[in-house]
Amino acid sequence: MNADSLSFPQLCELFNYTPKGRPLSNKEAAELLHFQPNTLEIKRLNGTGPRYFQPPGTRRVLYSEKDVLAWLASGARTSTSQLAAV
Repeated sequence: MNADSLSFPQLCELFNYTPKGRPLSNKEAAELLHFQPNTLEIKRLNGTGPRYFQPPGTRRVLYSEKDVLAWLASGARTSTSQLAAV
């Protein structure tokens, strides 16, 4: 399964997610991923988390619902010996 090839409705169905129809805050994205908010902050700092947006002149961080779900789907594996996609 290629996460990039899935549409937003398919991603929502895959993860049984009801869209909010707006960008997610750091806390909301962390809840969706079952992370602590600081874990998502660390992933953002390391460049290993989902794509995020920071409106100019603010410290606020927002995530697209589709980007968060696609990032989650990109971790799909069929075997424990399968390497992670980069």
